[in-house]
Amino acid sequence: LLLYRFCYNSYMININRMNDYFMRYLFGSIGNEDILENIVNSVLKDSGFEEVHNLEILNPHNLSENINLKESILDVKAITKDNKKIIIEIQLSGNIDFVKRIHYYISKNIVSEVSKNEEYKIINHIISINLLNFNLDFGDNGKPHRCFKLIDTEDINVSLDMIQMHILEIPRFINILNNSSIDDIKKNKILSWIDFFTAKDFNDDEKDKLKEANNIMSKVIDKYERFISSKEEMEVYNARDAFLYGQTVMLEYEREEGKKEGIEIGFQQGIEKGIEKEKYSLARNMKKENMDINLISKLTGLSLDEIEKL
Repeated sequence: LLLYRFCYNSYMININRMNDYFMRYLFGSIGNEDILENIVNSVLKDSGFEEVHNLEILNPHNLSENINLKESILDVKAITKDNKKIIIEIQLSGNIDFVKRIHYYISKNIVSEVSKNEEYKIINHIISINLLNFNLDFGDNGKPHRCFKLIDTEDINVSLDMIQMHILEIPRFINILNNSSIDDIKKNKILSWIDFFTAKDFNDDEKDKLKEANNIMSKVIDKYERFISSKEEMEVYNARDAFLYGQTVMLEYEREEGKKEGIEIGFQQGIEKGIEKEKYSLARNMKKENMDINLISKLTGLSLDEIEKL
């Protein structure tokens, strides 16, 4: 029995800490407002924004409500005393089109707040924080953390600060983390969160390092260990993890099929372009030999007007 427990716990230590169900448990449970506040302020500070305080969780984690979850969006929503709404969402796979989905989800949250004939002033300032376990392609050098907001295109110092869309690409942060000292991580606490999410060997040394870098990590690690010790939570986690894994595999399959199709189309287009080029070359040579223009058209399939222009 002791051996079984040891093996069970050793296996559970390696759970995916970016699983959105675990994230919902960690950040969205009543009593974990300080954990939520820590990661939110780590993100805001990384972009130079003011910190937020006194968060109230709007959609608290509830085990019984998630037992049969399938394709639900598992996010965390909170609000500050000055009516700033915080939305945290995790996405394990995707592409640049995911930005449109973030925009849609922000819009949906805004629309849901206002009923017909209500005043627009009740609309909350929204801070959307999106943790992506893949890289997007914005056609530049690849920043790990971007924040989008409404600005004056001619004067970026003038903005309408009603929406903040934060996009954090975890793989890009890992490169920074690998070259960071413990002092660097202490100064930029978002790195401690990246380390928590992605550390492969989540052993005592790793846990001690996290606790030194960020005080909240003592409570975070305690919550993590409670989670993996809960049979009920782990059953939901495993079901969700299997679903998310299936989504990732399907996306990769679609990408590979898209690549194959693109290669086939490109090959076919190349052949067609070559044939078309050869037609013009042949018609040009025939014209030099003073062949009848109608005969050239019949042999090459080119119009009389196309041949006249050669």
